[in-house]
Amino acid sequence: MSWLKMPKGGPDDLAKIPWYFLYVVLGIAFLFLLAKIWEFLQPRLEGKSPDTSEAVDTVNDTVASSGNYILSWLPTVIAILICIPLLYIAIRWLMIMYYRRQAVKGVRYLRILPSDNIELEIDKITMMTRTFGGMIRHLTRRIRFGNPWFRIRFAIPAGSNEIGIYMSYPKDKGNSVFDTIKSVYPSAEIHEITKDQFPEAENGGSGGIFTFQLGKRKGLPLASLEQKKESPIGNILNSLRPGTYLDLQFSPVSWSQLEDRSEDVMDSFKDKKISEMEPEEKARRISLMKRLTGRELSFKVRLSLWSNHENSVSIVRSSANAIETAMNYDGAIRFWPQKWWNPIKDQNPIPYPYPSTFMVWDGNELANLFHLPPSSHWIYKEPEKTDKNSRGYLMHLVNDQRTLEDNELNEGILIGVAKHPLHTREVRVSHNQLTKHFLLSGTSGMGRSSASTQIIQSMIDDWLKDPDSHPGFTILDPAREIIAIIENRLRFLEESGEKIPKDKIHHFNLSSDTSHVVGLNLLANPNNNPIDQIAEQIAEVLLHKHGKSESLTRMKRLLTLAVHSLMEHDEHHTVLCVDEFFRDPAFRAQIVQKGKDPYVKRFWTKLDQQELKKEVEGILNHIDPLLQDPTMRRMYLQKEMTLDIMKYMDEGHLVFIDLDGMKDHELKVTVGQLVNHYYQAAIKRPVGSKFHLMMIEEAHMIQIPLFTEIFLSDTKCDLGLGLITREIDQFNNEELVQAMKGNIGMVISCAQLEGADEIEELTRKHIKASFVEKLAERTAAVYIQSKKNQRKTVTTCVVSNLPPSVFLPDGSTANYKTNERIEAFQWGLDWGMKRMIESGEAREVEELDEEISHYMEQQRQELT
Repeated sequence: MSWLKMPKGGPDDLAKIPWYFLYVVLGIAFLFLLAKIWEFLQPRLEGKSPDTSEAVDTVNDTVASSGNYILSWLPTVIAILICIPLLYIAIRWLMIMYYRRQAVKGVRYLRILPSDNIELEIDKITMMTRTFGGMIRHLTRRIRFGNPWFRIRFAIPAGSNEIGIYMSYPKDKGNSVFDTIKSVYPSAEIHEITKDQFPEAENGGSGGIFTFQLGKRKGLPLASLEQKKESPIGNILNSLRPGTYLDLQFSPVSWSQLEDRSEDVMDSFKDKKISEMEPEEKARRISLMKRLTGRELSFKVRLSLWSNHENSVSIVRSSANAIETAMNYDGAIRFWPQKWWNPIKDQNPIPYPYPSTFMVWDGNELANLFHLPPSSHWIYKEPEKTDKNSRGYLMHLVNDQRTLEDNELNEGILIGVAKHPLHTREVRVSHNQLTKHFLLSGTSGMGRSSASTQIIQSMIDDWLKDPDSHPGFTILDPAREIIAIIENRLRFLEESGEKIPKDKIHHFNLSSDTSHVVGLNLLANPNNNPIDQIAEQIAEVLLHKHGKSESLTRMKRLLTLAVHSLMEHDEHHTVLCVDEFFRDPAFRAQIVQKGKDPYVKRFWTKLDQQELKKEVEGILNHIDPLLQDPTMRRMYLQKEMTLDIMKYMDEGHLVFIDLDGMKDHELKVTVGQLVNHYYQAAIKRPVGSKFHLMMIEEAHMIQIPLFTEIFLSDTKCDLGLGLITREIDQFNNEELVQAMKGNIGMVISCAQLEGADEIEELTRKHIKASFVEKLAERTAAVYIQSKKNQRKTVTTCVVSNLPPSVFLPDGSTANYKTNERIEAFQWGLDWGMKRMIESGEAREVEELDEEISHYMEQQRQELT
């Protein structure tokens, strides 16, 4: 008895138990009859001759009594014969109701989000259906819970054009369901959902179910995905409209049910030879024999369609035609409209066994509707026109979209809100991750300012809660945009009643329109670093060129030793003295004479004057612009370094440095000087000090060797460097790009065209160029490189950012499309300038000009 074999017994074998019982009863009755016959025949076989008349009377009496007995029992027998089927039906119904109650307790729901790289892989899909076909229950669990039923539903909720793929499954098959789907579609996401999130049809509307077509096509095979090798689901979904549901319920059953489906047509072929068959019959017989081998896994299926759309009748008819076209082959299915019964309204996983509402399919037939459509189909694209009659589009993940784990990117500085079809959550990056530095890139107008402002605003929000504990930041802004936005917001907060610790806010205007200037003496050594080290760094800052040419190497060597000599001198010198050191031998001799390093003194004593003249012009070409420009003179000819960088970092200050209007060389020297001081201060602090973020706007204009050195450095420090630029293709220094590619911790890219290929290369193809090109405004792709369990890991996601709103003096939000934006910017900058003047850190231009003029005249007189 096959139903006792585990696990090969089919789920329908339980239904055969009453028949086995009947066979046992009939066998016992037959044995009883044989015993009575033997009792009658035994005397005769022994040669005894009983009295015939007595026998005849006995027979007559027996017949009469038997007739009376039969007649007396006939109503009972008839009643029993009537009651047995009714009892069987009642038992079956009670079992079904019991199993339905059990199924409700154990049902679970999920939603499948395809990705944009889904391919039609027939072998994997076939394996998936076979795996589901093997998800039967062993006998003991089958007795307790019945057959497992699965349900997949393609739904467009009313009022939406988004097609969702949903599934219900028994709790005890959860791991198998998840693992099987993931093995076929590893890039798709599977989300557990609640019963309330599983879409249900509303009252009203129209629809029905599908059944086998009878007649000549009865029992013949339906279409096979393996034979067609193309997915019909995209075309079927294309016919759906808002408020429409396609529902497929299926349960694995024994192969015998598939055999029973084709029994009649197989019998019709048995009586005919192949040579006697018509070509059509011959083709159908061959097709049936190929599809009915005994190796197929079989499913009991109910396929339903329903629509609550106002044009539900025509939509259902159109969708039904698409389904029939996809499934019909030698055999066919037909749509059976239901006026009074909505099969989708039944939320129970196990359907009621209404007659003629089920079909039995093999795995290849089921696969037509049980897979994800390939992402190349237009069903993944949103329709150009969106209204109640527009087709739907399949909700899916685009490149680099994924669901972040609860403990992933959930602490630190906010960089945006995760852009995901189902979930919205903040994406935060830890301070430790930011010490690995980052690049933020994007075409103007596509959200670069929004992303950078989001980062700074997040730090300000935390900082205002506890300025003594939270870290600060420094912004270097040649565009005068981010600084204007942030200072506008700070002023708005202050005038709205927020307490702003202004003693921790610094504004330095290094542009030509400033009234006060801060001192940035290049030869200052505020961190008390070794002189040979700081001299080499100053040479790098002043020459700011990548490469290893002989000429550049000699220039750096000469400049390094010149700065070394000047810094060893007992007086404070400026870059003006570097100029004089090379131009005037007497001044050089005076400085060298008081030097301390014997090698440096020996070098200048033995130096060939012709060699010096050969290289010195290149050095002076970098120094002269700093002396010719009045603004540069005011900064670099002050004998002190005004910025107390160590204090800014340790105490968490906010520093705004306005570099608007600076020329290329001036910008590289100034930024190089500032970054170098910040970096040297950071590496002198103990590990675990307060984090400090330094963001540099328009970084493509400042491709200095120091950036490469910082990215390649293994020295741990609590300083994060963020480079903000337009299209990344403007980074033309290969050494810097390679350093970023191998070491930078995070890349944030807004939409860009020319730089998209560079983003793909920089992120090692984790972010595709084609995706970057199509990003929406204020949407950014994020690439994060980190370590987990001593291994390098990569995390990607997509975030959206709020617009960089600014406020007018009356408190209203400025309109970015009008001059209100400029007015709001100036309102913020005025606040920063006032803070600069009040702090006393910068000196008045008039005072400085007089002092510098006197200083230069004094130098001239000493030389003459």
